[in-house]
Amino acid sequence: MNRIKVEVDFLDFIRTGTFGFLKLGESKTEIINQGFPPEDWVHGETIESSRVWRYGNIELHFIDRDTLSGIYTDYISSIDCGENVIVSNWWIIPNGKEVPSLLQTIKELNTQHLDYTKSTSIIGNIELVLPNGVYFMFCQPDEKIDEDMNKWTLAAIGKR
Repeated sequence: MNRIKVEVDFLDFIRTGTFGFLKLGESKTEIINQGFPPEDWVHGETIESSRVWRYGNIELHFIDRDTLSGIYTDYISSIDCGENVIVSNWWIIPNGKEVPSLLQTIKELNTQHLDYTKSTSIIGNIELVLPNGVYFMFCQPDEKIDEDMNKWTLAAIGKR
């Protein structure tokens, strides 16, 4: 089987929710048949049984162990795309630079004229969710309980 490389323009992912050719709802077999088998998966599991496939530290999440339900990374300051994901136009995602704050991200989303909803999750993180399913999760920096929320930093990005 020929392995393909998936090219992702990160700003386009934010705007459209498109992550290469991947579509939520696809089966593992469909993804493999398109030439994109996982580079790694949850240890102790098989490709078939694992609920998470990894490409570097970018994760594909599956419900019922077969249906693609999400794309996720929480390695914001050092995203490793593995061998088969090529990212261009990192937008505000730092990849080795300072992690953006909630306020910086909101300003950038507004500059791009992108709508979003803001909410606080059950565990206390702040989420910005775009209509296309892309979301940003923010946490308090260094566990500073009373830190100004505008200074909270990006902890994860994904699509569900």
